[in-house]
Amino acid sequence: MNAGGTVVVSAGTYHLPFHRLSEWMQPWADAHPEVRIVMQHGPGSPVRGAENHGILPYDELLELYGTAEAIVLQGGAGGIMDMRALGRVPIVVPRIPVDDEVVDDHQLLFTEEMAELGLIHRVTTRDDLWSRLDGAVAGSLVTHVDHAEATPGVEGVAGLLTRPPRKLDARVRFRRQIAAANLILHRHQSA
Repeated sequence: MNAGGTVVVSAGTYHLPFHRLSEWMQPWADAHPEVRIVMQHGPGSPVRGAENHGILPYDELLELYGTAEAIVLQGGAGGIMDMRALGRVPIVVPRIPVDDEVVDDHQLLFTEEMAELGLIHRVTTRDDLWSRLDGAVAGSLVTHVDHAEATPGVEGVAGLLTRPPRKLDARVRFRRQIAAANLILHRHQSA
């Protein structure tokens, strides 16, 4: 293993690129050449100096997650639930509905709930990402949980699934309706 440890970064397997994640990772990677960075960038940008992969086989990715000092993920539910099964607490950068990262703000909402349950370290700024990475590599950020230890997270997720979603502010609902209408219009014009 590299003297500085290993960081695994995954933009997921989503069909839209997540360039912002790569752009945030690049300066940190440049400043930490002693750290092995494995980057699954999908259709997005690779990170110079990292071991870059469009998509890694699932089993290989899970094996890397199991040994990494830090795991950085996009805000999709699948990756976050994989982390729970592995007893890991990932650093999560939610995609936002800007620059075609994702079509709506569902990752922002989902990761906010997961962070409140203590299942992830949610970051929404580049500086916060770097700080969390520094802490994980130094061993001061919690990135592992004991499988035998009950957490409020599981009960909280179950509760989320059984209660109706919280009512959205009228401005948020309006923005979502406009975004959905624009998406439908764009798809119709492209066909």
